[in-house]
Amino acid sequence: MRFIDSDPSFPISSAVVHSGRVFEAVVTGIPDGAPGPVAGGAAAEMREAFRQLDLLLAEAGVNRFAICTARLYLQDVRADIAAVNTVWKEYFGEHPVCRRAYGVELQANMRVEAAFTAEL
Repeated sequence: MRFIDSDPSFPISSAVVHSGRVFEAVVTGIPDGAPGPVAGGAAAEMREAFRQLDLLLAEAGVNRFAICTARLYLQDVRADIAAVNTVWKEYFGEHPVCRRAYGVELQANMRVEAAFTAEL
């Protein structure tokens, strides 16, 4: 098992590679070292999450086209899903990953958190 972007002061890793074939990552709209999410709402947070995801995928030796599933956690699904879908289409284009979206109570004033699984 390989942990990616681990922080010894916080008990999680941004991504993990396990079984030598599976990559799993959780990203948010909070840049490393920032106290909170980027300004601009759910769309801006989703763009930041994708920026972070690209870095994690590169470290694992793959790109966005290796992603097979995603889980979106939204503070307000009804208010934010349209904006998130626009950014989603920009990022994935013709790569239609299997995605679920859930309404949840997020911490740190976030609007979006996302989890991804990719095949290595």
